[in-house]
Amino acid sequence: MDFTLALIPFWDMANHAYPDVKEHEDRCVAETCYNAASEQLECNLTREIGDSSNVPIFIVYGKRTDAEFLVHNGFVCPRNPYTSVQKRFTLIPAIPLYKERSHLLELLGIPTSGMFAFGLATDSRLADPISPELITLARVSAMNDKELEHYTSLDDATERQKLCSYHSLLPVELCDRTDRWLATVMKIMLLRYPTTIEQDEALLKANRQMHHIRRLLIEYRLEEKQMLRSWLTTSK
Repeated sequence: MDFTLALIPFWDMANHAYPDVKEHEDRCVAETCYNAASEQLECNLTREIGDSSNVPIFIVYGKRTDAEFLVHNGFVCPRNPYTSVQKRFTLIPAIPLYKERSHLLELLGIPTSGMFAFGLATDSRLADPISPELITLARVSAMNDKELEHYTSLDDATERQKLCSYHSLLPVELCDRTDRWLATVMKIMLLRYPTTIEQDEALLKANRQMHHIRRLLIEYRLEEKQMLRSWLTTSK
């Protein structure tokens, strides 16, 4: 089967695209599978093109995060709907009602500090754009004293556990405060970068001949910032 290795250079000429993503709908994507009957690999296009058509062909590198694409494939996917990143979030001891908040988190089995994951706030294709740990920390951090008392004193642990599900139906006021808490925290994280989104975009546009590794790192940093900024627009 060594002769099948000849397909690898052919695949490497194709850029990445997701056929189920709106921005990629008009792209011609090659899907590859093994035909057991003919004992060969076969590439099929997602749409028909003419023999003389000058149409680029894309392939799917998988539903990976930007970090995985960077490390394993050597590129960064702009506005990747399947990406996520991990950042450190902490329940600050100096905030009001810290003891009550940390106790509720303990009942829910959520740590008061840790590396929690999140993806794009909008247009994400992840099952949950934010991890159970982070959405729980955000909700508990945004609660007032009456809400903390209510969820702490619940006899039904299942009802309390709804706080850990991103898709749970909760009071609108609590949801709005949670969105504002997330927006504030994400904005603080954005300010910690040495450059802004606009500066990174200008760097990539002005320096066409920069070293390819530096360009990749700036592209990755830019996508990470775009992910953070997407949460700033969800609060009202």
